[in-house]
Order: sequence, then C-alpha cells, then structure tokens
Amino acid sequence: MTILDTLFGLIPAQSRGQQWLAEELQLINWGGYDGGPHRVRFSPGATLLCGGSGSGKSTLMDAYIALMMPHTTPFNGASNGGVSGRARSGDQRNILSYGRGKIDESRTEEGTRMRVLRGDGRDTWTAVAMTWADHDGSRFTAVRAWYIPASARALEETVKVRGVVDGPFDLADLEQAAAQRLAAPALRAAGLETMATDREFLARIYSVLGIGAAGSGAKAMGLLARIQAGQQISTVDELYKRMVLEAPETLTAAEAVVAHFDELDATRERMVTAQKQVRALAPIRQMRERIEQAGERLRLIDRIGSFSQAGSRAALWRHERRLGLLREVEDELHGRKREADAVLREREAAARTAQAEYEAALEVVRHSGGGRLEAAERELRAVERRLEDVRRARERFAEATACLEARVTTEKDFAALARRARAELDRPRGRTALRSAYAEARARATALRRDLEEAQAERELARGRQDSIPTRLHDSRRMLAEAAGLSSSELPFVGELVEVRAEFEPWREAFNLALGGFATTLLIDAAHLERFREAINAVRTPARLRYEGVHTGLERRGEPDPRSLPGRLDYRETVFTGWLRDRLEQQFGFICVDSARELRDHPRALTLTGQVSQGGRGAHGGQGGRNVLGFSPHRRLEELDREISALRERAERAAREQERAEEDLDTMEARHGACARVLETDWAQIDVASVERERQRWSGVIAEVSSSSPRIAELQQRCAALQARVDGLREGIGRAKARQEQVEAQWAANTDAVDEAQTALDEAREEDGVILSEEEQAYLDGRFPLEEPAGTGSAPSPAARLERFDAALSTASRLVEEDRRSAMETVGQQREALRRTLEVFLDTWPNPSLRADPDTSLKDFERILQDLETSGLHELEAQWRNSLLRLSGNDLTNLDSSLSRARREIQERIAPVNRIMEDLPFYDDDHRLQISLHENQSEVRRRFRRELREVRGLIDAASSDAQREQAYGRMSRLIDRIRRDAPDVATLIDVRTHVRISAEKVHARTKEHAALYDHIGEKSGGESQELIAFIVGAALRYQLGDADAARPRYAVVFLDEALIKADARFTQRAIGAWRGLGFQLVIGAPNDKYSAIEPHVEAEYDILKDTRGRSWAKPKVALPGGGAVGQDGARGAG
Repeated sequence: MTILDTLFGLIPAQSRGQQWLAEELQLINWGGYDGGPHRVRFSPGATLLCGGSGSGKSTLMDAYIALMMPHTTPFNGASNGGVSGRARSGDQRNILSYGRGKIDESRTEEGTRMRVLRGDGRDTWTAVAMTWADHDGSRFTAVRAWYIPASARALEETVKVRGVVDGPFDLADLEQAAAQRLAAPALRAAGLETMATDREFLARIYSVLGIGAAGSGAKAMGLLARIQAGQQISTVDELYKRMVLEAPETLTAAEAVVAHFDELDATRERMVTAQKQVRALAPIRQMRERIEQAGERLRLIDRIGSFSQAGSRAALWRHERRLGLLREVEDELHGRKREADAVLREREAAARTAQAEYEAALEVVRHSGGGRLEAAERELRAVERRLEDVRRARERFAEATACLEARVTTEKDFAALARRARAELDRPRGRTALRSAYAEARARATALRRDLEEAQAERELARGRQDSIPTRLHDSRRMLAEAAGLSSSELPFVGELVEVRAEFEPWREAFNLALGGFATTLLIDAAHLERFREAINAVRTPARLRYEGVHTGLERRGEPDPRSLPGRLDYRETVFTGWLRDRLEQQFGFICVDSARELRDHPRALTLTGQVSQGGRGAHGGQGGRNVLGFSPHRRLEELDREISALRERAERAAREQERAEEDLDTMEARHGACARVLETDWAQIDVASVERERQRWSGVIAEVSSSSPRIAELQQRCAALQARVDGLREGIGRAKARQEQVEAQWAANTDAVDEAQTALDEAREEDGVILSEEEQAYLDGRFPLEEPAGTGSAPSPAARLERFDAALSTASRLVEEDRRSAMETVGQQREALRRTLEVFLDTWPNPSLRADPDTSLKDFERILQDLETSGLHELEAQWRNSLLRLSGNDLTNLDSSLSRARREIQERIAPVNRIMEDLPFYDDDHRLQISLHENQSEVRRRFRRELREVRGLIDAASSDAQREQAYGRMSRLIDRIRRDAPDVATLIDVRTHVRISAEKVHARTKEHAALYDHIGEKSGGESQELIAFIVGAALRYQLGDADAARPRYAVVFLDEALIKADARFTQRAIGAWRGLGFQLVIGAPNDKYSAIEPHVEAEYDILKDTRGRSWAKPKVALPGGGAVGQDGARGAG
C-alpha cells in the first residue's frame, strides 16, 4: 500500500472511503480562452496556476464557480474587486461577458461599445466541464453550456444547458449540438444527460460527489465559494463567522415572523378599512331616502296645484272642506238665533216693569223738595270736573316755569311775572352771545380732537419707520415711487441717510436749521431721472417735494473735519452715501462755533442756536421746528409723545369749556321757553283757589237742603237704584238686540257662503272631473288641521273651526310654497351631503372607475356598501385581532426558541471541528488548535429577550378589548424592532453577534492553554495562512459531512491568490494542513509571489495571454501523460 508522507504523519493513499478528485477542467469559448476545448489536468495533491495580472487565472477559477455554484454566487474577488452590485449583474463579470470574451469598452458615435473576441453581431456559444475521478477508477463529468444569440442582453435570453455524464466527456463533442443551438436531441446524441433546472443539476452533482450531509450540499458549496474568494479577514471571530457559519435560521425566522404578522395585520387593516368604509357609506341610504321623500313631496305639491287656481285639486279640497264647515256653522247659527230672540223678549218685559217703579219713586221725591237738591248736586259735579282741569293746568304751568324761580299765588303775582317774562323776551342779545360762545367752544374742541387723532396716527406710523420724516412727506414720496415703479429705498430723503452723533446731540436743532429744505430732498439715481420725471408728471401729492438726480455708488473719501457739520453726522450705508457726503462737505461744510463772535473767523460757520454765516451773508431764526434728521424713530417718537400729551391736555380743557357753554345755552333756552309759556297762559286757566271756593259754596247748598228734609236722601237713593236698574235693563236690551242682529247677519252671510261654496264645488266636479287621491287628501288635511291639538281643552265650535280654516287658507299658498321650498332645500342639502360623503370616500379610498356624482354613481356606492355588509368583513375585526395576537404570539415564542436553538447550534458546530483538529498537530507535534466560544453580554439583547417573554405573557393574560389592544401595540412595536431595516435587528436576531469566537493553542497531551489566537492581523502572513487553513479546513470537513471519515468525500478546494504572503516554512505548513485534512488544492498566484508555493505542488501551469487578448494554460510542471491541450494542440487557438 502506498503511503503519503505529510507533515502530519503517514496517510494511506488508497482509502476505503470514496473520495472524488478533480481530474480535468475543459473550456470552450470561455473568456480569453477562445476556441477549444482548453484542458487543464489537476494533480491529486496540489496544482498551481500562476500568471500575470489579467492573464486569465481568475477566469479559470470563475469557470469552476459557473459550473458548480448557484447563479447567486459572485465570481472571484480578483475579477470583481472594483465593482459592486448584484452578483453576475451587468456591472460585474457574467456569463454573457465570459461567453463573448469581453476585452474592453470603447466610445463610438453610437455610444459605448464592448470589444469582444467573438459574438460581435453573430451568435456564439460557450461551455465549461469538469471531470472527477474516484480511487476506484470511476469518472463523473458535469457540463454547463450556453448558446448566446447576437441579440442577447440578459442570461434569460440564452439557451442554457445543464448536463452530466457518468464517465469522461469531451467538450468537442458539443460542436455539432452548438450548430443546432444546443437543441435537446443533439445533446442527447452527444451523450449528455440534461436537467431542466439548476436545482436538479446541482442536486445530482452533490449526490454523486457526496457533497454535504443530509442534503446540505448548498452549505458546503457556499463555504467552498467563500474559501475560493480569499476574503481579507482580521480576526478569528470574523473568519469563523464569515467562512464557516452560514446566516442563522433566526434571520429567516424573524423575517417569517414579520411577514406573518404583516400578512395578518394587512388582513386586519382590510377589516378596519371595511369598517371605516361601512361607516362612511352607511348614511347614503338615509340620504337617498330623504331625497326620494322630498322628491315625492314635490310631485305631490305639483299635482295639488295652487289654491288660487280654480280647477286645481287644492281648490277642490278647499271647497269641499269649507262647505262642510259652513253647513256646521249654519246649524249652530240657527240655534243661536232662537236663543237670542228669547233673551230679548225677557229683557224688554223686565225693563218696562223697572221703568214704572222708577217714575213712581221720582214723583214722590219731587213733592218732597228734591228739585233744588238735584240742581245743586248737578252744579257741584260740574265744578268738581272744572277743578280737576284747573289743577292739572296749574301743575303743567309750574313745571314749565320752574327755572324762573317765581312764586305765584295771586293774580297780582301772575301779572308781575308776565311783565318780567315780556321784558326778558325783549332782550335777544344775551341769547345770541351764548350761542356764539357755544359754537366757538365746540369748534375749538373739535379741532383739538382732530389734531390729537392725527398726532396719535402719526405716532403709530412712526413706530414702523426708521426715520424722522413727517407722514405727509412719506405719503407723497410713496405716491411718486409707486408711479415710477421704484421702492422707497431707491428714493430716500436726505434726512433718512444721516444721524447726529450722540456726543453732538445739542447741535440737532442747529443742524436741522442749517440743512433746511435739503434735509427733505429726495435723492434718485441719475439713470432713472428721465423716466421718473415722465412717470410723476400727472401725480397729485399732498405735499410738494424736491428731488435731485445723483450719481450712485461713489466711493467714500476720507473722514470730514469733526469740527464741521458733516463731520458730526453718522451716515447710513447706501449707494447714495458717497455722493451725499461730498455734497454736504461742499455746500454745508459749516464749522461749528461756540459763540457768535467766532463766526467771523471762518468762511462758513454755525452756532449752537442755528445762526449761520457765509462771508458777508447769514441767516438766523426758525427755532422750534420739527426734527427730520436720523435713521432711528426714537427721537421722533419722543417728540410725538410730548405733542400728544400737550394736545390731550388742551383737548380735555376745551371739552370742559364746551360743556359749560352748552349748559349756559340750555339754561337760557329753558328760561325763554318758560317766559313764552307765561305769556301764553291766562290767570283764569290756573286759578285753583277760585274754583275751590265755588265748590265749597255748592257743597253748602246741598248740606242745607239735606238737613231741612231728612227723607229726601233715602228717596234719592231709591230713585238712583231704580234708575241704575232701568239703565242696566236698557243696556241688556241693546246687547240682546245687537246679538240678535249679529246672529241674523251671520246667518245670512253664512247662507250666501254655503250657496257660493256649493256652486263652486258643483262646477269643479262637473267641468274638470277632478278627484282627490287619499295621499293628496291626507297631505292637505294634515297641513291644515281643524281640530285643536290633544290636551288643549274642549273641542272648538264650528264657527271657530271655520274661522281657523279661513285664517289658514289666507296663508295657504305661502304654506304650500314653504313646503315646496323646504322639499327643494332638502333635496339640495341631501344631494350636497351625499356628494361630500362620496368625495370623502374617494379621497380616502381613490377609485378611478367611480365619480362623486349622486346621479350616476350612487348605485355603485350602494353596491359597494351591500358587498361590504354581505362579506361581514367589518364585523370580524375584533375576532381577527384576537387571532392575530394568538398566532403572532406563537410566532414570537418560536422566535425565542430559535434564538436559543441557534445559539446552541453554534456551540454544536464548534465541537466536531475541534474533534477534527485534535488529531492535527499545530505549530509542532506537541500542540493542537482548538476553537473557543464566549458569550457577548448585551443589556439591549437581554431586554429584548425579556420583552419577548413579557409580550407573550401579556397576550395570554389579555381578557378585555383594552388589554388586547395594549398587547397588540406592544407586539407591533416589538416586531418593528426585528424588521430587516430596523437599526438593531442584527444585534438582536443574528446569533453570530451574540458570541465571540477565538482560537487557542493547547498542549496535545494535557489540553492546557498555551496561546490565544484572536486578531489574525497581529500574526505574520504565514502564521495567518496556517491558522486559516486549520480552522477553515476542519470546518469544511465538517460541512462536507464526513468529519469522521479518513478523508473527505469531495476533495477539491480552489484558493485564489492565497498563501502568497507566507514564507516557505509557513507555506509548507499551510499546504500541509490542507492536504493533511485530505483536500486536493488548486492554487492561483501572481507571477512574483508563488516561489514559496512551488515546492509543495505536483503540477504547475503558466497562464499566458497574447496581444489579441487570447489566454491559454501552459504546463510548467506537467503530470505524466497530460497537460493543457488546446485547439491547436499546444495552446488552443492562441
């Protein structure tokens, strides 16, 4: 038996366990490998592929990936290191670019164009095949081929072939099939057994080659792909997690939990939406019913017609109803007539009897002296009436003349008062003077109030401005600016641009006097001057303004003399400032002096009081004027406050003077009125004393007569009683006659009305044939009821009912019109409400096939409502929420279990890997390498796990809708934390982040700790490669499913640009580690970095490329009887 002598001991070359080794790789039209087939035979131990950058090393390894890996596996990092995107997308190396042999890209008139070795404007094809050999001589070949039409832009547009052969296979046999676009019959004729899908193809390969345990071949191939990619890794933790551990099932479980919850919640949302839609559409039925009822009422009113229309149903009903009432009234009046006649006869008989008794008693009084007494009593009554009139006249006279303060008790007093009144009325001058004084006081008060209001308005405007210019000038400036299309800043006053410096504040009044009208001059850019003049020519302003065109943007020169007026001012920075400073220095450069004696010392000077001198000329006076300088409103506001205070005081004083003048005038007017009343009055009209004396005289006469005849009083009383009785009976007779006449008149009128109503009714029935329906009769009876409402007392009489009916008919047309208008308003309101309801529904749930039109779409919305109610979806929300809580709660429980299980699986994954490495010497024969795992403590993760359990408990304990709603809210927030885009989802769900993995070097015999391997970057390149080889190789043995076998069932491992940083010693140990684990290595390395690898391989190829972009593999250390054979026998088409 042949024994392999390795670093790790003697290993039998022939093992009873099955082991598949890569024997040969074939390529046709793959990348730079044009034509073919190109063949690369591999050593059972290790094969080296070396070449320059871009020569085609990675192209060979990508061929292996294209053959063995799913389409989601990206091609090697060396090929795609500078690009990003989806694996094998248009931005990366892909099947189309390899099949056409892409060289580079060039820019043409049509755009970017790809330069290729083949397939430019014509169809091409490509194929990759690998043959494996077992120790017992068995062969197995897998083939992938693609027919690429010239128009193909995506892999889906190609013809894909997936095939296997239980034995060797020559890709040259596909030439004839390629001519037939790789048709299935041609492939079968060539000896290929084809599969329809990648899943079937890879499952067949994994099954035959024994890749992966229990169907986990995809995981093993994924690990092989990561090993081949040769990723840069800095820590053992990262190495193990990226190279050995796949994505944990917890990520899938979390996504399933989220998807299940979203699916259930979406159904719940549909239920909630259905609820909202039912609530939104439920009112439309009542609205439709109201519209239909109002429409029916309108049609009914139209059929009834107008009461004023002779042949209408309304008129017919009126005639029928009124005729019935008139006949009832006729019967009532007949009875009342009999009653009135009997009452009249009774009262006339009683009156005749009482009159006879009265006349007899009166005769007795006359014989007893009653004539004189009767006359005295009659006179006394007349005097008492006159006394009452005189007293009222005296009271009115006293009230009218109270302002004269005169006491009038006799006719003499009255005459004196009349003389005074006439004399006062003859003096009109005093009255005229008072009227003039009142008019002057009123005018003065009104003027001061107006001045105060103007000052207050001026202050309000000044608060919003940054200057001291009066409002009238501002308003005038605004009118000119609007006419010229300019802003206020483009048309400033000089006073707005300057301010007196604080230290020279006492000079403010002097500067205002010196500048004079120049301070209120408008400045305008000379470029706008002509246009400005034309624009304002027709404008009328309240104040006359001066303006001057100036050159803007002039530079500021040096600072002016601080003794001069310009030097004691601050300037606002504008485009006008440069010109303004020049003008002030030229025209107003007055030197400020302290006394008038110093004026002669300067050509131009100014005193504090405002006197100026200019040589022999000068000016003075005008103090107390308004300040117009400054770009701050504070001083102007202070002036206005003082002015307003003074005006308010003067206005109050003037108001008091007006009140006094008005009081004086009112007093004078009252006295003149009283005097006129005195002259209009006669003493007899108000002489109460004379009338009282006359009353006393007649009272004495009556007393005298009564005392002389004692029985007269008794007889008079009897006469008075009899007279009163006679008068009462006569009044009763009058009332009875009036009642009788009234009843007779009513009976006559009622009889005429009965005849008229009967005639009208007969004519309506005979001529028009109108008949009232029950509905019309019920409407009119209900609209014009004749009976009193229940509970209001006794029933009304027929006459009252008729009166009430006539009163109702007087407004019948109005009432019916109100009904019509109300019905129309109901239709309009309900249609508008219906339209708004439909609009709100469509705004909330848009539907392009529906319109918010009550006329055209109402039935569609009612059908939607009926469908919703029929489905009952809106009634199941509470039940569904409970089910959602229960099901999602179970999902959370399963997720919690998955987290614990995935954590255990990591530990369980490490154990077999450690068992494999227990038999492999590491560093030397006395040491071994072991993987250790440590928990990463995280308070966030602990709280998350605790919340998982709490939410589950909360769901179980929820017994009311409020508790279930609370549980649902917490569960929803919890699930949001495990969504894919959640910020901490990896920390919570990816159990790989829950642990920290490191490697330990231990003593082989005692298992004692010797060294810790955590950060790979801290080790040398060779040490790193040896460490990676041990860890990844052992994990690969486990992943391939034959950890307990003498050697792996699938031995092929591709390493792209690996082992290039190690020296000879560590390279030997790394390769020895791989081979000691029983793997067959295919190593890619650049030309300048393979020297340490070369002594440890049995086969070596130089990868070459010519100037046309064609690549081939040239054997450097060939296997016996083999090599790389191309189309031309030496290097293919190259």
